[in-house]
Amino acid sequence: MECFDTVLIQKSAASPKGLKLRNAGEFRVVYERGARKVSRSFVLFALPNGLEHSRFGLTTPRKFGKAHDRNRVKRRVREILRTSRALIPAGFDFVVNPRRSANERNFGELRSELVTLLGADK
Repeated sequence: MECFDTVLIQKSAASPKGLKLRNAGEFRVVYERGARKVSRSFVLFALPNGLEHSRFGLTTPRKFGKAHDRNRVKRRVREILRTSRALIPAGFDFVVNPRRSANERNFGELRSELVTLLGADK
């Protein structure tokens, strides 16, 4: 049983639950009261939340495209948010709505564009 002697445990790199907008009411408040910023690949809504951290919501409607296209862009946006957390200002609720053109852009372009949008809402 030597193969069980060493067990590597990797800490999850997923976003903590407290950093996500969860229900329709939270999204609705951000849509109705938040500032709106538009870029080539994203529509971003931002609203101060009074917390010490920012929270994020992500929506991709059916008109965005097929399920595999929606899932791909959601995975990419989640990864950008996870790896760029230190660059994003605290104290906001953000809702990110990718546009169809997001599927045509490479990861680096998406990251640059989204971080710029998020950082501009200080």
